[in-house]
Order: sequence, then structure tokens, then C-alpha cells
Amino acid sequence: MGDRTHARTGAAGRAATADGPASLRNVVLVGHSGSGKTTLVEALALTAGALNRAGRVEDGTTVSDHDEIEQRRRRSVQLSLVPVEWDGCKINLLDTPGYADFVGELRAGLRAADAALFVVSAAQEADAVAGATRAVWEECAAVGMPRAIVVTHLDTARTSFDGMTRICGRIFGHDDPDAVLPLYLPVQGPEGPDGHAPLTGLTGLLTQRVFDYSSGERREVPPSGDQEGPLQEARNRLIEGIIAESEDETLMDHYLGGGEVTLTTLTDDLERAVAR
Repeated sequence: MGDRTHARTGAAGRAATADGPASLRNVVLVGHSGSGKTTLVEALALTAGALNRAGRVEDGTTVSDHDEIEQRRRRSVQLSLVPVEWDGCKINLLDTPGYADFVGELRAGLRAADAALFVVSAAQEADAVAGATRAVWEECAAVGMPRAIVVTHLDTARTSFDGMTRICGRIFGHDDPDAVLPLYLPVQGPEGPDGHAPLTGLTGLLTQRVFDYSSGERREVPPSGDQEGPLQEARNRLIEGIIAESEDETLMDHYLGGGEVTLTTLTDDLERAVAR
């Protein structure tokens, strides 16, 4: 097992400096080989200011895969640790190999983790996703470990976020259509003749904020007319899912009666539900 901390500690995005065990979080990334775990770690480290620029798996320049074997094979073979700081917390990102040959490295990451990010590629078949992740998801559920899903490779031709969300519902939610609900929806440009639709932004369903990255910089923009209906439908499902898990039994009656539920209430209830 490699304990690698070659990223420098950056200050970007931090509201306060992490101080003490109470502000420490260990987050393990789980997923099939090629799902994009290492690339996601690289992007998170860059966003948090722990890196000056992002490396690429293809070039052998990522902070996680600095071992000569990993650089030559273009895949992770050891557990690696990349520390970042964000919003007053130190977060240790635990990047694990996706191949079954290195399951011992995955087990070590799970033992150290407080939470798990399951990274699934929209370009992969459902069987490949299930084979690499379903058993680990069930193990995390059995011990009450908080879990979230990250969908990658949405800019690959003929991929579907909605389709992958349904697949995740079947794999992780025992076919319950509301077991996996998105917090964000991708914004994609027009599909070209090759079936490729460029990923241009993200929409936060709770905040109802749309971020556009098509220019290379982040801009907040209003939702387009054709987005409003699907966004509201997805947001309503998410809100109902959060309220259904709320410890406040009166909240659902309040919501169904037309009462307003504040963003703070929804966020707090979501955090408590995930922590459970």
C-alpha cells in the first residue's frame, strides 16, 4: 500500500484552516477500472488549490499514480492518499485501484474511510458497473458508511445521465426508482453526428443554480426554457426523497399542503440522512 502525499496543501476554496481530528475526513473512491477515479481526484485537488495544474492518466502525470508501474500501465495498482483542505476540513482522498487483482488495496481504503464516493462511468455497461461496485456498496450500507455516486464520462458519445441514474437505481437501490436521486443535472450542448454531446455545465437541483463552463470560465446563467420543466420535476422528486427521510414527521404534511421548505432545512435534512 502506498501512502502518497505529494500534493501541496493549497488555500483556494477554504473558509478556514482545518485544525484537529474533528475537522478530518477520509473519503475513499470506489469504482471499476477506467471509471475515472484518479482523474476525479486530480480535479478535486486542483479545485481545492492543492495542485497548480491537473495531470493526466494518459501522460502518467497524476498525483495519485506516480509509481513507475502505474505510469507505464496507465492505471492505479496501489492505494494512494491525496490530502486537500476545503471549508475548514482536511479531506484525505483515498484513490483505490479498480482491478480485482488489487482488492487488498481497496479493503485498506475502506477500513480507513469515513465516507465513500462510488465513481461510475456512463460509458460502461451495467454489468461492468455492478460487478465492481454492488458488493462494496452493500458492505458500506451494512456498517452505515455514508455513500454518494459520481457519474463520469458524460462527454463520451452516446452516453445518458438519465440512463445511468436508472442503472444505479437497479444496482444500488434494488430496483427502487427513487433509491438514487441526483443532486445535480448535467447541461449538454447539441449532439453531433457522431453522437457526442459536449458537457457544458451543471445545474444544482436544490439551489436551482445553473453553472456554465462552455467558455472555460464558470458563469452562472438562468435555465433555458426547455430545461425548466425537467429541472422542476427532478427537483420535486429530490425534495420528496429528502423529506421522506427527515426526522421531522410533520415536514411532509407541511410540504404536501403547499408550505415552503427552506433550502437550509433541505440541506440539513439531506446531510443527516446521508450520515445515517
